[in-house]
Amino acid sequence: MLKRASFALFLLSACVVLFSCEKKDDGVIDPTYDSPILSNLVLVPDTVKTTSGSPVIKFYISAVADVNNGTPLTGVTCTVTDPKLNSYGAQNLVYAYDTAGGKKYAATLTLGSVSCLLVGDYTVQVIATNEQGLSSNMLSSSFYVQNTANVAPVVSNPDIPDSVVRPLSGSVNLTLSLTATDADGPCDIAFVYMDAYRPSGNFIGRYAMTYNGNNVYSYTNTVSYAEPDSSYGYYKYWFTALDRSDVFSTTYKDSIKFVRPN
Repeated sequence: MLKRASFALFLLSACVVLFSCEKKDDGVIDPTYDSPILSNLVLVPDTVKTTSGSPVIKFYISAVADVNNGTPLTGVTCTVTDPKLNSYGAQNLVYAYDTAGGKKYAATLTLGSVSCLLVGDYTVQVIATNEQGLSSNMLSSSFYVQNTANVAPVVSNPDIPDSVVRPLSGSVNLTLSLTATDADGPCDIAFVYMDAYRPSGNFIGRYAMTYNGNNVYSYTNTVSYAEPDSSYGYYKYWFTALDRSDVFSTTYKDSIKFVRPN
């Protein structure tokens, strides 16, 4: 037992001696990596004017990238997002020339595959990366896409009953529907709504209609029994569509007679 303890003490002493004799190399420096820095973002124009018949979304963008004592850059890219947050993916900016603040990257970009012109604000985000895989700060800007030949939407083909009998008990569903179309494409319709009025003419409220596909919008409400005479008679319903350029359709007006149950 004493021999084992002495041998362990010997090994511990040897390790201490070896550690203390190890030469410290002051020439070894832990590497630190710096991220690139982006600045001077330029985006023109701030409004892209085009038409739904021949949609072309084209703009110029540039930024200055500084390596910031880091490794060389591998690229500067921009990502474009439309008003409905759909991304057009990353597109490369091209080195243009050196500036006092770094290297300028630029490109004139045209968004492809515009099957339906989406009017509104488009967001552009630019970022640089270096050979170490580090990313720069992100720069953001936006431009507005305007339809210079905008056409108002149209509401038509209403599916509305002439009358409704209130049930003696429980409730029944009442669904109102119609078609809303836009010559600029279905994506140009921003909102279809219905305004409801009591037989007295008092305003009940404005209700958003739900898109069901094939240009059909609908709204469903429950109808239940009511005792007051004011709950019977002709309720008025006004239907309107609004496009993304804030142009309204002609309002379609109709009414439904609410009848007291026998």
